[in-house]
Amino acid sequence: MESTINETVRFLMTRTGKRQVDVAEVLGITPGTLSQRLLGHSIWKVDDLPKVADYFGLTTSELISGYAAIAAAGRLPPAKARTVRTRTRAA
Repeated sequence: MESTINETVRFLMTRTGKRQVDVAEVLGITPGTLSQRLLGHSIWKVDDLPKVADYFGLTTSELISGYAAIAAAGRLPPAKARTVRTRTRAA
């Protein structure tokens, strides 16, 4: 289950454009501590799962079920709007 949560949180962060510092702030932990959890070097606290789920607009059950299940249920949070960069030619 730990690896599913880690993978899901990483995918959600990528999809929404959230950074580790953003998620860590919601949890009241340092970005380094969050990094250790995402890498599987430390475990998630049960109390943190509802906070993370709520941050991404999900339920705790959805978070635990994994990214594919969330996508299949049509419950993915909105993707971050991509910025279009244009190149200008030097005159």
